[in-house]
Amino acid sequence: MNRIFTNLKYTLSENRYLYLISTITFLIIYLSSFTKGYGYFIDEFYYIACANNPAFGYVDHPPLAPLILTAFQFLFGNSLYAIRFLPALAAAAAVFYTGILVKEIGGNKFSQFLAACSLAAMPVIIAFGTFYSMNAFEPLLAVLLLLFTTRMIKNNNPKLWLVSGVVMGLGMMNKHTFGVFIIALLFALLLSGKWKLLFSKWFVVGGFISLIIFLPNIIWQMLNDFPSLEFYRNISVDKNVYTPPVDFIMGQVMIMSPSTVPVWLAGALYLLFSKRFKDFRFLSLLFIGLFVFMMLSGTSRSDRLAFAYPAAFAGGALLYQKIFEKYNAIWFKTVFIIFLFSGFALTAPVLLPYFSYQTSQSYTQLIGINTEIEKGKKPPLHQILADRIGWEEKVKLVVNAYNSLSDEDKKHTIIAAGNYGQAGAIELFGKPYNLPPVACAHNNYYLWSKERVNGNILLQLDDDISYDGLTRLFEKVEMHPGIFKNDYVSSHENNLVVFICRYPKIPPEKMLERSKNFH
Repeated sequence: MNRIFTNLKYTLSENRYLYLISTITFLIIYLSSFTKGYGYFIDEFYYIACANNPAFGYVDHPPLAPLILTAFQFLFGNSLYAIRFLPALAAAAAVFYTGILVKEIGGNKFSQFLAACSLAAMPVIIAFGTFYSMNAFEPLLAVLLLLFTTRMIKNNNPKLWLVSGVVMGLGMMNKHTFGVFIIALLFALLLSGKWKLLFSKWFVVGGFISLIIFLPNIIWQMLNDFPSLEFYRNISVDKNVYTPPVDFIMGQVMIMSPSTVPVWLAGALYLLFSKRFKDFRFLSLLFIGLFVFMMLSGTSRSDRLAFAYPAAFAGGALLYQKIFEKYNAIWFKTVFIIFLFSGFALTAPVLLPYFSYQTSQSYTQLIGINTEIEKGKKPPLHQILADRIGWEEKVKLVVNAYNSLSDEDKKHTIIAAGNYGQAGAIELFGKPYNLPPVACAHNNYYLWSKERVNGNILLQLDDDISYDGLTRLFEKVEMHPGIFKNDYVSSHENNLVVFICRYPKIPPEKMLERSKNFH
């Protein structure tokens, strides 16, 4: 027992600065959940709905994040403060293990701290940590895979493919595009001369482990006619905004923070040519390969590269360690860390829900941030903030309309919504009012709704200009009194009303089929 206590005390002391920056990261993220005026993010309603309908796959993502939430909310509930704990913790852990990655390569305490601070100073990492989604877990899984690969090379221990296989499998079960990261890693190992690692029996066993972990999702895809392939095809054409190379590069500068550029740019090049750290050249090749691939694709959002930045920050931290040691510039270390976080401070009002709507809007306009990260969605605030506003008010409209119906009509009423956020919000906030499960044609709600469209009265939450379209589907359409308006939300979430539609001209099942929306 004494030995265990001694080892724990040593670990805490040895990594105290990493624990410090990780704890600060966690608190900055998690405490944002207590800001009044900002509620659940749109995707969180959907993840809660997925968690309430556990499966081995969903139209638009693999099952890991929803299944974790299934277990977590069983123990702690699905309040805003409960579900926000996990993404904040994942972001803080990614910061910590970025420092440990540098330590494994051979960096001193300052270089470890610098790399960790660089990731903590990235607005996109902090922003992803402020709401529950698969995006919060991706950087952590990526840096863990880099860490185990580094240890494998450093200790000449290919058996670590076993644990790497677990991480790869979990990464794929968290997000399908994690496969791009895995492929980039394998190519980087080949190009850096570490090809022997890929011709080891342990690599085959590790790959088999990752396949076994990912297999349930493959089977689910087969049983459901591969809906995720349709989803990815649709978003690449209809949803993702075209991003020319220059815009992609500027996105890296702005979204990852201008003050981190000296670290990741230097790091990408340093490990590429360093003789001292030539065994870890794969980190540079991985980052550069992913950067070029996403830049040339033209449809990759700038934030999609976030999971690769620990590789570049590791190289940058090692380079600045060399510079500071050579010139003994101790005072400059403090200045450099402050500079790193200055960029984060400048972008915080755009992405973090700590400020009033008016302040965030004014600041976003002042620095010229483009809020359109998806086609047709350009709210006054950044979408990460705009999509947290007004959900309870929208649901209140639905509840009032539903309660205006007779008890007999309620038995034959289908409640419908235009997207998974609205549907999830109605289900979550409408639970105390005994609302029926919501029908919706958006992503996995389409699959669930096939069993929910039994009725001849439709209660539809939609924008106020949808009246004519609904009259082509129903004999009688009336608009229930009340409208949701807010100057700070996306246009498609504004001017919402509830229509009560009777006497369908075509079966509701056909309406659902025609409205199918995998985006």
